Amino acid sequence: MKETREIKGFQPLYFSKFTCTCDKCVYNCCHHGWQIRIDKNTYDKYVNLNNEYGKSILDTINVVSQDPFIAIIATRKEGCCAFLEDGFCSIQLKLGYDYLSRTCRIHPRSINYIDGAFETFLELSCEEAVKVVLLNEEPITLEEAVIEPDGAGNVIPNRMLNTEKYTSATNAVDIFSKLRMTTIAILQSRKYKLRFRMLLLCLLSEQTSQLLAEGKDNEVGFHADESLKLIGTGVYDNLANELPDGIDIDFNIVLDILKDMGSKKDERFNGILAQSLEGLGISAVDFQLSDSFSDDYKSYYQEFFSDKEYIFENFLINHILLEGFPFNYNKEAKVIANYADLLAKYNLIEFLLVGVCKYHNAFDEWSIIDCVSAFSRLYDHTEKGYLMMI
Repeated sequence: MKETREIKGFQPLYFSKFTCTCDKCVYNCCHHGWQIRIDKNTYDKYVNLNNEYGKSILDTINVVSQDPFIAIIATRKEGCCAFLEDGFCSIQLKLGYDYLSRTCRIHPRSINYIDGAFETFLELSCEEAVKVVLLNEEPITLEEAVIEPDGAGNVIPNRMLNTEKYTSATNAVDIFSKLRMTTIAILQSRKYKLRFRMLLLCLLSEQTSQLLAEGKDNEVGFHADESLKLIGTGVYDNLANELPDGIDIDFNIVLDILKDMGSKKDERFNGILAQSLEGLGISAVDFQLSDSFSDDYKSYYQEFFSDKEYIFENFLINHILLEGFPFNYNKEAKVIANYADLLAKYNLIEFLLVGVCKYHNAFDEWSIIDCVSAFSRLYDHTEKGYLMMI
């Protein structure tokens, strides 16, 4: 019998707290109309069943012959997976966990491979993942762990990043590690309001972009260290007190993006968007802001989130870890452009959450979970390109 080799990597401490809630999930991921892909190893298992149930599985999936994912599960007309029965997967019930495809085994987990090391995080399109990641007051930290393999004993990453692609420095891995550590340390500096922390991150991102553009790659680590030293010595304390609101949101751009997202006719997201707009007193017809909107918004934020900024902090850091910030798994943009992406996504989710809480006139955990997971399902899984509008 072939011995399975343990593959170690890193994951956040929150990871061990996540368990799929199956039929208790309000918006089951098997009922969302997503394309559910079957990898070759799993497909071969179905072929080798050589019985009536195996034949019924093969009759229900469409072969597309694109290795490593060579088939797609057919969905019913209401959008759910053909194997969903009373909130449970019939394949898992009848054959066991090992017969699930890689997609079904790992979602909402995301496996990254960066500079020769594996990392795994949770995607926020899952309501239970949102609960585990965002509603934990403790800062996100990483630990070494064994990465769960697929049915063939392999670990196949969702994303791969080679940092040498972004810098010509001989110590590219060290530069990325230093920038990432500094970014997380800045965003977890809770003596400052989160928007001020984002301003400090903006300064670091601008400086890093400039150094890389000028070919001064080897100076990046030094300047990252200096950024943390300045925070530690309290140099920014007076400035933080003078600018308590940090940086302003361009509400018109946020509304333009949300209006476009609303045009995609995602019923669940549109319901949340309608609540948020109504809560903030914005017409869903013309999206026009009142003259007092900026002051009203700050008042609502203070009411519902003054002592809960860890929610947005965790949202930002989870995105940073998932996407390979300050570089990016999917783009070759400059560091400052990736910061703009991060800021825009933060503005969008903050706007929605403040509006939803005002609509219910309460901070409600389910409203937070519902809003973030609906936003992520629409944006992260079906739409791309919004954030570059900023």
